[in-house]
Amino acid sequence: MILTPEMSLLIKASLGDACTLPFPVEQREIDWVKLQRQARWNQVRPLLFENLPEPAAGDRADRVVAYLKDFSVGQAVTNMAFSGISVDLYQQLTDRGISAFLMKGALWAWMLYEKPGLREFGDIDFFVAKHDIKNSLAVFSKNGFEPDSYRQYLLNEKDTSEEYLNTDYQLPLTPIEENTLQSLEIQWNCSYPRYLFNFSWEELSQDMMEFTIMGKAVKIPRIENQFLMMLVHHAGVEQWDKLKYMADFVRLLQRFAHSMDWQYVTEVARRKGFYNLMMESLGVAAAFTGGNYTKLADAAHMKSYPSKAFLTEILQHWEDERVSVKTKSLRILSYNMRYRDDLETKSAILAAHVGYATHWRLIWNKWVWYNRQTSQASK
Repeated sequence: MILTPEMSLLIKASLGDACTLPFPVEQREIDWVKLQRQARWNQVRPLLFENLPEPAAGDRADRVVAYLKDFSVGQAVTNMAFSGISVDLYQQLTDRGISAFLMKGALWAWMLYEKPGLREFGDIDFFVAKHDIKNSLAVFSKNGFEPDSYRQYLLNEKDTSEEYLNTDYQLPLTPIEENTLQSLEIQWNCSYPRYLFNFSWEELSQDMMEFTIMGKAVKIPRIENQFLMMLVHHAGVEQWDKLKYMADFVRLLQRFAHSMDWQYVTEVARRKGFYNLMMESLGVAAAFTGGNYTKLADAAHMKSYPSKAFLTEILQHWEDERVSVKTKSLRILSYNMRYRDDLETKSAILAAHVGYATHWRLIWNKWVWYNRQTSQASK
């Protein structure tokens, strides 16, 4: 594989100028239009602008730099606003005794990046204990955010509410009225249970740590659990599709890898059947940074990481983007069939997918809702 000069520049801007490139780079001038498009897809526009070398003179370069500057300024303002909203919502939840913590975008922007405005994110995510979901919805509703009509229907139906919570893992909320924040999401698991990436509130909340955002203290899972949650989302669900995910991962490792309890991390990864996915991902981070992350995780491992196929696939996604699909379920299933640990884990994932069909009340009510919406739309 040969990297384009655009991707070479994006990788160095996102992972650090001293990072190594695992493949040779095509020798030609930068295509600024392509660079802008790839930066947008990979969600690393502020990082690119922050680390942009002196561009060549020309209208195209000037237009792209101006675009990156405008976007980065807007993103920085948005990140500060969303961070303030995040901390305020967290305080409201905890004041009411609701078990919840801030996760992903807003948290990692403050926790991992040199400046919080350097990480692109467009929504706010909370992890809420399953038993507190309905209590949390009252808090979010008071602040102007509610589930869409489809999910309200599922949650309000006596026969499907519990099944929905047992078979899903997230609930997107949207503003009731016009709001700068367009998406707020709550989770009670790390992914769909049928992919066997299950983490309960009790697991993630053990030995929580305190972190400060905008002068306000919030309690969050310890670094080892932050790492595991990131691995599940970025690798197991999103398949490292965007360079932003690797920028998160590398920063977490560079800051915390040498102080993490790798015995705990490796034991959890093995028990939940994603040790191989973890080692492949650590191998990719090591390929870019020269870090000894796979040895830290498991000094006795015999296999070489990353495999060429794993690394090449990731870089192709960054270079070429991916076709958007209506639902990513089959894509995620296929990926996990390739990279999860063993036949036992893969068989269990397939069995869990087959078992989903036994939730006939939930499936029936979903069909009823969609059929009703289609009928109303055709009138």
